[in-house]
Amino acid sequence: MSLHVIIPAGGPGSRLWPLSRTAQPKFLLDLLGEGRSLLQATVDRLSPLAASLTVVSGTVHRQAIAAQNLPQRLVPALDNHYQVLTEPSRKNSLGAIAWAAARLQQKYGSVIAGSFAADHAIADADAFRRAVSAAVKVAREGKIVTIGIAPSYPATAYGYICASNTVLSPENSQPQVLLANSFKEKPSPAQAASYLAMGSYFWNAGMFVFNTEVFLSHLHTLLPSYYEIIQEMLDFTPGTAKFIELWESLPSYPIDTAIAEPVADEGGVAVVAAEDFGWSDVGDYRSLTAVLRKDDPDACIVRGSGNSELIASPGAFIDHEGEEKLLVVGIPNAVVVRRGDVTLVTTTKSTQHLSKIVPSQGELQ
Repeated sequence: MSLHVIIPAGGPGSRLWPLSRTAQPKFLLDLLGEGRSLLQATVDRLSPLAASLTVVSGTVHRQAIAAQNLPQRLVPALDNHYQVLTEPSRKNSLGAIAWAAARLQQKYGSVIAGSFAADHAIADADAFRRAVSAAVKVAREGKIVTIGIAPSYPATAYGYICASNTVLSPENSQPQVLLANSFKEKPSPAQAASYLAMGSYFWNAGMFVFNTEVFLSHLHTLLPSYYEIIQEMLDFTPGTAKFIELWESLPSYPIDTAIAEPVADEGGVAVVAAEDFGWSDVGDYRSLTAVLRKDDPDACIVRGSGNSELIASPGAFIDHEGEEKLLVVGIPNAVVVRRGDVTLVTTTKSTQHLSKIVPSQGELQ
């Protein structure tokens, strides 16, 4: 399948601090104990569909990404169709995806591209690829297509996609692809419960498949000055003074609000009603432990080279790399992460506060 894969790889993953750090964020880590990083796992499940691979990341991670040996995880025919684009600074998701789309258009012409997060977990790769393949077929017809995750509970940490009853995929094909009505920001608990009850809402996992020419046309219409900067950047070598000047002049926008939402209002977005492929954003300790525990909510996870002991602490997560013994007694759902320079002690319920605390930690970030 001719899908040009884009993987934006950025963000510190601060809700998983201190496992995930600015210099070694979660997409570079083997968080699931599979013997591969989340980035490598992302490449592995997309490789059978890929015509090329573009990874977009910051300067600080360039060497670490090179050490991931990603070309070796692609089929041999793609050796010359791999590139790493290095952002001088973070410009949210639109910057990474628009630059990659423009580069692909410049090199290959009008092609089907897909953007997928570097740091998500997916249990059933075959079901995931079926959803991506369905998205590609509809993207060829000119839609921007996102892959919807059927909500399993009224989550307030994710945005939602409201789907219509209009089916865009061929009759009797699975999974179905529906016309998207609108995108919704992270809801209140009451709103999330209503979305779950209605059955026409999907979690927005930030996966988008599109024709590069169509995507760039929308960008030109909605944000003409942004489009002109992206096009001018193609004339300069990344890392040069002029390129950096142009990059730094870009506003910081998420693709959802800049492109997906207004295009959906005009009937230009579709959503794949994907079968359950075991998706998780692995965004915090609660979601990480849920993936690791599988079907046993009280299972304890104990990792690391340190000596750890748990007593009456169901559901605890311990990752201990210190030399001293660590003893956790009577703390259900405890989260204890021990590193040489910092120790975190909290619970899965309270780790949501980490993203606010980490920026004040200075060199420990």
